[in-house]
Amino acid sequence: MKASDGAVIYVGKAIRLRTRVRSYFGEAGKPKLAVMMRYVTEVDYIVTETEVEALLLENNLIKAHQPRYNVKLKDDKRYPYLRVTVNEPFPRIHITRKAENDGTRYFGPFVHARSTRQTLKQLTKLFPIRTCTLPLAEVRNKYRVCLDYHIGRCPGPCADKIDVPDYDEIVQKVCQFLSGNTNAVVKELTEQMQAAAEALDFETAAKYRDTLKDVQQAITTQNMDSVSAADEDVIGIAVRTDIACVQLLRVRDGKLLEREHYYLNDADPESLATALSAFISQYYQNAVFVPKTVVLPMQIESMELIENWLSEKQGNRVGLHVPKAGRLRKLQILATKNAEILLTQREQNVVYSSGVEPALVELQELLGLKHPLRRIEAYDISNLGDRFAVGSMVVLEDGKPASAEYRRFKIRSVEGQDDFAMMQEIITRRFRRALADDEKFNKLPDLMLIDGGKGQLSAAQAEAASSQLPDIPLIALAKRIEEIFVPGKSEPIVLREDNPTLHMIQRLRDEAHRFAVTYHRRLRQKSLSASVLDEIPNVGPRRKQALLQHFGSIEAIREASLDGLLSVKGIPRSVAENIRKHL
Repeated sequence: MKASDGAVIYVGKAIRLRTRVRSYFGEAGKPKLAVMMRYVTEVDYIVTETEVEALLLENNLIKAHQPRYNVKLKDDKRYPYLRVTVNEPFPRIHITRKAENDGTRYFGPFVHARSTRQTLKQLTKLFPIRTCTLPLAEVRNKYRVCLDYHIGRCPGPCADKIDVPDYDEIVQKVCQFLSGNTNAVVKELTEQMQAAAEALDFETAAKYRDTLKDVQQAITTQNMDSVSAADEDVIGIAVRTDIACVQLLRVRDGKLLEREHYYLNDADPESLATALSAFISQYYQNAVFVPKTVVLPMQIESMELIENWLSEKQGNRVGLHVPKAGRLRKLQILATKNAEILLTQREQNVVYSSGVEPALVELQELLGLKHPLRRIEAYDISNLGDRFAVGSMVVLEDGKPASAEYRRFKIRSVEGQDDFAMMQEIITRRFRRALADDEKFNKLPDLMLIDGGKGQLSAAQAEAASSQLPDIPLIALAKRIEEIFVPGKSEPIVLREDNPTLHMIQRLRDEAHRFAVTYHRRLRQKSLSASVLDEIPNVGPRRKQALLQHFGSIEAIREASLDGLLSVKGIPRSVAENIRKHL
């Protein structure tokens, strides 16, 4: 959970994300939770393969970000590893909570400390390996053997009871077991458990069952944390019709700490390798840091050339790697899975950024804009021939109509029916008022929507470019096929009829049209009800109504005498004389 400045303030994990997130909005009587939720503006997440991976990733993220509202895991306590000192003549095994690049082998981390101790105990039963800290040489060790030797859990290298080659075979089996090759051990334990159960020795069978459970729980594989101190970027990609999602997982010091995602327009399955090659070139062009390994889902175009470029940029060897198996392959599959989920969410119009309408996010990405579309202004023209020409400006703020920001314009400088010139006039007046620091126009849009086609867009673009204001993106929506025209692109963008982004643009365009037509009709109605009496000084609506009710027509008023006009209630001599004079 993130605050408005992007800072991570809470990290958690869940099997059912929807239920977990809803609980934060429904919990009552928890003051700390209520305080935290006041600051949460965004919820982000990473999907993992297992609960163990989720727990380890939670640990990594809490240690990396130190979120304010996390209590557990924030200290320096780490999950346990099993360390095999393969750099010694007679390697030993022990539990440690700190993994280093010291020439030894680390296995883990393991989530459950108790299970790790039980696994170590079981290991020494199956594969007798020393656990002591004695400094042993290859030969001439003259220590006294301990109890572990007498109960068969250590072969006694401290007293030269075993030579180095035989001991190395035991160490190799231990490493295979801890690397996940546990089938033989699990099979043996299962057979012993079943044999004890068949012999009705249920106590012994339960003991084997618990041991088996501890072993299986302790050796569960995970991909979130590695004992290596490697820096890696793991890339996954998913594609739909005309769009692809690239998911980038950042592994730093062997720990998965961050993720980013990007959408690639005009992508298709046939050109995915080309699109991914272009993405990598663009992404790392301005990157401050390039890891030693970039993991890819497939071979890409100019792979060797890009490797050489990244290596030269970073100052050391950078490799592009397409893994076939192992930890990196699992991470790459995880990245692809997250990319698939993001694309599915996009299709289902799910909100994935706090407080932002998904259609706005898609429109921003569709147009390739870096800044969010907080304010969109739409413009339209309404006229009847060359009479009563008006323009409108309606506003969408954070996806919602802001009616208090609507503005209307009466066309002044254009004669005849010239929609292009009328559009230019209202754009000019709108920006002129903004430059004059008019409080009614001082908010600038993140995007301008023009009702019309290429002609209206070109007219608006020319006028906007001539202003002294920063460049503001423009688009136009043509009515017939609902095509979106973008400056600099010869072909329009055509969205599906059921696309929510298209619906949002249509509603905004229609609102601008409604507002312009309403103003046009009001002026026309006002013109129809006007008369020569409106031009006479001091004759307002009430006196005009009284005169028409008394005389019945303008002709009758024109023929009336001064005394006849004075006989109308509310008409003084000065006004009666003005009426006689004007008529």
